[in-house]
Amino acid sequence: MSYIVAVDSGGTFSDCVVIGDNGKMWTGKSPSTPPNFEQGVIESVRDAASVMGIELRELLNQTTLFSHGTTVATNALLTRQGCKTAIITTRGHEDAIVIGRTYQKVAGLSSDEVMDYSRHDKALPVYDPNYIRGVIERIDYAGQIVVPLSFESLTEIADELVEAGIEAIAVSLLWSFANPVHEQAIRKYLLDRNPAWTVTLSSELSPVIGEYERTATTAINAYLSVETKSYMNKLKNALSNEGYRNRPLVMKSSGGITSIEHAMETPVALLTSGPAGGVMGAAALGKQLKHSNILTTDVGGTSFDVGMIVNCEPVFAAASVFSKYQITYPMIEVDSIGAGGGSIAWIEEGTGLLKVGPRSAGALPGPVCYGRGGKLPTVTDANLVLGRMNPDYFLGGKHKLDVEGARQSMSSLADRLGISLEDVALGIVEIADSHMGDLVRKMSVEKGYDPRSFALYSFGGAGPLHACGYTRGTGITTVVIPPMSSVFSAYGIAQSDPAAVAEETLLLELPCDAERLETALKKLEKRAIEELDSIGNRFESIDVKREVLIRYEGQKQGLPVEANLPLRTAEDVRQLMDDYDKAYEQQYGKGTAYRKAGLKISGLRVRVVGDQNLPALSLVEDLHTDAAIPKFYPVYYRETAGWSETPFYKFSELPRGFSTQGPAIIISNHTTIYVAPDYDVLLDERQNLVLTNSKGGE
Repeated sequence: MSYIVAVDSGGTFSDCVVIGDNGKMWTGKSPSTPPNFEQGVIESVRDAASVMGIELRELLNQTTLFSHGTTVATNALLTRQGCKTAIITTRGHEDAIVIGRTYQKVAGLSSDEVMDYSRHDKALPVYDPNYIRGVIERIDYAGQIVVPLSFESLTEIADELVEAGIEAIAVSLLWSFANPVHEQAIRKYLLDRNPAWTVTLSSELSPVIGEYERTATTAINAYLSVETKSYMNKLKNALSNEGYRNRPLVMKSSGGITSIEHAMETPVALLTSGPAGGVMGAAALGKQLKHSNILTTDVGGTSFDVGMIVNCEPVFAAASVFSKYQITYPMIEVDSIGAGGGSIAWIEEGTGLLKVGPRSAGALPGPVCYGRGGKLPTVTDANLVLGRMNPDYFLGGKHKLDVEGARQSMSSLADRLGISLEDVALGIVEIADSHMGDLVRKMSVEKGYDPRSFALYSFGGAGPLHACGYTRGTGITTVVIPPMSSVFSAYGIAQSDPAAVAEETLLLELPCDAERLETALKKLEKRAIEELDSIGNRFESIDVKREVLIRYEGQKQGLPVEANLPLRTAEDVRQLMDDYDKAYEQQYGKGTAYRKAGLKISGLRVRVVGDQNLPALSLVEDLHTDAAIPKFYPVYYRETAGWSETPFYKFSELPRGFSTQGPAIIISNHTTIYVAPDYDVLLDERQNLVLTNSKGGE
């Protein structure tokens, strides 16, 4: 048998999914091992191999495809552990990235944080502020050379950067996306001077309008390049040493896997690598379950991530924010907050209010109940105190949780608030659920979508434990918890085909010449397919999705409109304009479209996906036929203001067609599913647990 192996390496755990060519699936999980994350990756695969009853080397010897989602780039950015980076730009524009834009001070902040003016700071630099250098050159908006590139000024800059010990260089010249010739000449000169330098060109990485955003994206890519290359090489060597004979592939934030070499060159493309895997997994599962509109929710140890699938396609972000920098690289839209199982509970000085997150206990030391030295109470500790987790069956019984330690960690909070330990724990869980629910509403309602028309997929190690809590009040009535929910992002990575996204700025007034627009789209399509071909895999077919970004005159942000059919006539262009009006009213409300303002094209995007004919998961046939017999344990409820005996079921013992009414707890090897009193649960034929709210999601 041959296998597909995928590993999602998160901040707390590394999750592994193995799929055989017969469609059978196995999973594994291991604690992440910062800073040597490759060790945790290998151990998660070893855990899956042990479940299969074979050795790690045997599994990797028979693995035809190894795909990986990683947080290494994200961690390096958040902790500012990237390399020493310089920026070369057009002389006179050295301060563009320093000045930024007005919104930089609040970029990425929640509505509550925006009101806290002490948080209105600029982004912490990812470059050495002493080494932003301007080179003599100038290209205008039309791509015409106004001032030739001065190699004399470039030589002077290179001398300084060598002396300073610079490791990576971001090159972002004015209007370089219109004509990249000067950036290309600079890279050749720099690498001839010092081949050890990593050089990132804005015209290749992010050929779009917006001097500040393009420069920030390029600078972050350069800043992360050394750390990412180091990790990828260590991972490649670790896999090779354990018997894997092919090149590993890496999950990109744009949804789809790419070669490890391309990942090394574009670390900025990996910033939401794992969460993108979860969205792609939901898209794959949604096709099986006939759900075209899905809200994806991933609760890990440190964060809560929400994505959206509309008409079976993941929604892309117009721009993503990381550490207050706006990134223009194409990414699946995944909004995140610091709310997860490891989120720390604390009391705010001055107000005396109980707060939860965004600080997290992470993988080390982790929640107090893990027994790894944690001292501060977390959401996981609160769930344990409430009785919602079985302390003897964590990770399938591999690790016993410390209930008394969790209770002791909350004693000081209870004393300060003057309430019981149980009520403190309940408050912690409800606050975390409330933060998560707010993000679910934000992702859907603010984009013009009614959450009641969506199914919600809950995954991540802690997602099923909180799903009933954060869907309450959203109007969502259907919650799907996949059988592989605790490793769902890894499942999504395993189900992802190689993909590439190419985009560029194109400024045209509408209506425009159809042939000119079609030519520009074909050029982008060719560029994306070339990247796909560089992976080296053979594809059954290649799927192409083309989008035109359109906006009304006077607006800054455009909305994507599909242009998958060839554009040949003026009627085809008018159809694009009509489709934009509809898309605008979908997001901003009926009657908001205003064609009289005039329409402009602001950019193009093409996404290509190579179909590898991956094995589909087979229907589970070995379900139990006997009725499930639960054990009863006390769980604390607000509804009863006390403890009530609650049935606990083992997921592995549930029979085909199992259903019950809440309250109930279902425990599996890697997660716990909490079924609230006003929810019903059904086990479908694919072993998904489907929760429905008897009160209509209120």
